[in-house]
Amino acid sequence: MLWQTSSGSISLDEPLHLGILNITPDSFSDGGRFREPEAALAQGRSLVASGAALLDLGAESTRPGARPVDATEEWARLEPVVEGLRGELPRLPLSLDTRQVPVALKGLARGAAVLNDVGGFAEGDLLDLAKHSRCGLIAMRSRMVDGCLVMPPYEDPTPKDAETALGELRVIRTRLLEAAIEPERILLDPGFGFGTTYLEDLALWEALPRLSEALDWPVERICIGISRKRFVARRAGQAELPPDQRDDLTEEIHAEARRLGFKVFRTHALPKPRVRLARIEDAPTVARVHVASWRAAYRGILPEAHLESLSSSEKEATTREQLLHPPGPRHQLLVLERGGLILGFAATGPAHGEGGEGQGEVYAIYLHPAAWSRGLGRLLMGEALAALWAKGFDEALLWVLERNARAQKFYRAGGWVEDGGTRTQWQGGIAIRELRYRLDIQNPAALG
Repeated sequence: MLWQTSSGSISLDEPLHLGILNITPDSFSDGGRFREPEAALAQGRSLVASGAALLDLGAESTRPGARPVDATEEWARLEPVVEGLRGELPRLPLSLDTRQVPVALKGLARGAAVLNDVGGFAEGDLLDLAKHSRCGLIAMRSRMVDGCLVMPPYEDPTPKDAETALGELRVIRTRLLEAAIEPERILLDPGFGFGTTYLEDLALWEALPRLSEALDWPVERICIGISRKRFVARRAGQAELPPDQRDDLTEEIHAEARRLGFKVFRTHALPKPRVRLARIEDAPTVARVHVASWRAAYRGILPEAHLESLSSSEKEATTREQLLHPPGPRHQLLVLERGGLILGFAATGPAHGEGGEGQGEVYAIYLHPAAWSRGLGRLLMGEALAALWAKGFDEALLWVLERNARAQKFYRAGGWVEDGGTRTQWQGGIAIRELRYRLDIQNPAALG
């Protein structure tokens, strides 16, 4: 499934994180730390380096009691950050979190790909702009009176169900579709905390398993915006936890939503990457990572026609077979994931050939190209070596294409040493020479 934006189609097949960048003096989550352009740009770079696929820029706080900001002031806050990001990260899609048409117009003119309206595009001029643009849209449910957000006491003990909020979401969906806006451009946001009490948010969260059916809307096109909110802490029994200490709780609640099929998350901080054993359900993503990595890493080394002919379905079948019927108890397939998104994998086991019992091998280690140059390869390799050591190996081998200078540089930086071994493999109808590298993993430093 795809999300259509003015900068192109964005896949919703895997989890997608929109990094929240608040350019305000009164943000609930960070207290105005990123109001100055230099600080905002640094935070934007950090979010992207951590895996954010888009940045969602907001220059008007929507916390309870926040004062309205006029369009001139809002754009004055946004402009230097938009211009800076366009200069530094020209291919990065930007989303503007705004309720004001003049701000939206200026942002779109400078290449913003998405408009995010907490008012659900209820304002006629903004809806008209959305209709006649080609940008992606995030339409959030909220409650307003005279243009101001309504925020009731959050701890109101009056029991609530989710039906009112679901009805408000249906109104937003219908409004956009009746304006002849293509559904492929739209993400709906349930609007946790916007005009709702804790008990209503809880009811809405518990309605997530039926949300797609209740809205007649694909689960992949529902954006979960719950990062650092009061609900996260209150539900965990830690109501007094400050917003900037709620990231671990945010990731836990995001993981619950991912298990229900939700894909899109607005978040203040990206979860930390982790390495774990692969599961059967990982096979399709491992295959896609494998193909994408080969096409990027071996371009100019293997024939272009061969790279383009690589089949994810064939790789998936092979991966499933390996996971269902591993060659032996010392073989392992590890995946590197962050926020439910698999970024790389490594396969390990006994060394092929005449190696002794203590000689293991890293059969394969690949990262998706989007995850290159972020230190994730070192993390994945360290865990692969630790897995070999835990299986009783004290030495590791691997093979690398002779012409793959980038990979050889990476291995040498990790302490691997070329030992003189060579072999020839056939790929795409041509003979490829490979070199063997060796590493002593009895040394704890080798495990990173």
